[in-house]
Amino acid sequence: MLSTDWSEKKTSYDVIVVGSGYGGAIAAARLASAELPNKLSVCVLERGREWPIRKFPDTPDGFLAELRSDWNPLGLYELINFDEITVLKGSGLGGTSLINANVAVVPDREAFDLPGWPASLAYDELLPYYERARDVLSAGPHPKAKKLKKVQALDRRARQLGLHAEPLNIAVNFKPRGFNKFRVFQKECQECGDCTTGCNHGAKNTLYMNYLPMAKKAGAVMFTQTAVEHVEKLANGKWRVHGKHHDTEHNWIRKFTMEARVVVLAAGALNTTEILLRSGANGLALTARVGTSFTSNGDFFGLSYNGENATQVLGFGRRPESPRTKFPPGPAIVSAIHYNPDKPVRERFTFEDLSFPSAFVDAAKPVFAGIAGEPTENADPQKQRQRVLHDLDPTRRKEQQGAMNHSMLFLVIGFDNAAGRIVLETTPGEPEGKLKVIWPEAGNQPLYEKLNEEIRLQAVAHGASFISNPLWSAFNLRRLMTAHPLGGCPIGADASLGAVDEFGRVFSPNGGVHDGLFVADGSLMGFSIGVNPFLTVSALAEKIVERKIRELQGDPYP
Repeated sequence: MLSTDWSEKKTSYDVIVVGSGYGGAIAAARLASAELPNKLSVCVLERGREWPIRKFPDTPDGFLAELRSDWNPLGLYELINFDEITVLKGSGLGGTSLINANVAVVPDREAFDLPGWPASLAYDELLPYYERARDVLSAGPHPKAKKLKKVQALDRRARQLGLHAEPLNIAVNFKPRGFNKFRVFQKECQECGDCTTGCNHGAKNTLYMNYLPMAKKAGAVMFTQTAVEHVEKLANGKWRVHGKHHDTEHNWIRKFTMEARVVVLAAGALNTTEILLRSGANGLALTARVGTSFTSNGDFFGLSYNGENATQVLGFGRRPESPRTKFPPGPAIVSAIHYNPDKPVRERFTFEDLSFPSAFVDAAKPVFAGIAGEPTENADPQKQRQRVLHDLDPTRRKEQQGAMNHSMLFLVIGFDNAAGRIVLETTPGEPEGKLKVIWPEAGNQPLYEKLNEEIRLQAVAHGASFISNPLWSAFNLRRLMTAHPLGGCPIGADASLGAVDEFGRVFSPNGGVHDGLFVADGSLMGFSIGVNPFLTVSALAEKIVERKIRELQGDPYP
């Protein structure tokens, strides 16, 4: 176990890190390991609980039982519904790394020329930090990617465009079982497809396998089930952190305070922004840019359903007896098509293959059979009906011949307008304000019509039916869903342009910064980047923390 019992907490630390996702884990590991005359005491506060290997849900009931809500605040999977968008994220020690799809990629060089990136954070400047993070996360391509049926299926459409489905760097262990360089025991990937509900084999290179053990070995303490509400600037230059601790053993929730010289907010785009907004409501002077530039990173989803060729996308989790083990799906995402590589960067987008984790397969079969989708010109209706019957066969003897295993689920990423706002909405029932994302016409951006049409063309290439993103297409509501919420505390060259500066320091309205208060997570990125963002978050965190350590070693900020 990595976490520390709450009874061992102190009232004061040198550094308090809020959140244990990529930014928080990196901040804790690097600051705790820093070579300084006086070693830093580092404390991590994580609102979720610890999830040891083999404890992740892999059944429909198990998944539903771990949906996070006000009534289940320690749930692992969080689906937050706003008027225009639904946000999916993880809550636990290791943050969303516990349930993401592992894709560790660098954006195109041209993405760094878009508005929002300070010149000092250009591609060449950040590249060493990408490499540093990728090395710790041990990210590389699947060694047999091109043998997977879903990769071959994705490549079928790619070749029509003169492109290829390219294997992606993914944070998954393919080496023989044994201890990794952080002395954590890992198995090799079992190709089970359950990455996005939680890896029960210990093959997924979550933060629980690298940065967090690094932090603990260096002396950092980690308290789980501890939610931070706001921070307060003290007259002596320190910071007071206000929050609540959930004690499941004694079944109580109690408020607490801690103090630190340095506070790193790394609770994610929504929660870090919420903490700052609540801090502002309690007297902390902030710029008007806090809460702005929220983006879904251009996320979109769709399905090529019931096509001519088997795709092997059905997860089997911890069921070695499952017939799916003969046709393993591989990790959640393995490859991608990068569209329009020669066009301006905002016209580019990425299609990635997705496997269905085992917890969803049986429930999804009748749902998709009921939806059926829009047959495309290459579909064979008679064969499609037969495959649906295979899916609805309770004996499951012919599951691999079913419609679901002849389907492709896509995660598509483009460039949206990043015009969302995060606010605290006060009502009679919520006098302190409830977090809300406001993004009028978010789903009506031309981007999504273009992505939706390409999903249809994917279905044509597969001789399949086309199922549009249900949230977006149902009743023409145009609601979005994202697994990559970004922004809310955007980087800016000055206080009029950003909530924080290039070093992650929080601006005050007078143009200065709040000494000792940092942001180091996806909330910094008030813009889409066209690819999965966690490696970029990691690179920014590595750079921000390195610069803070240099300042502690006597090299002042410019």
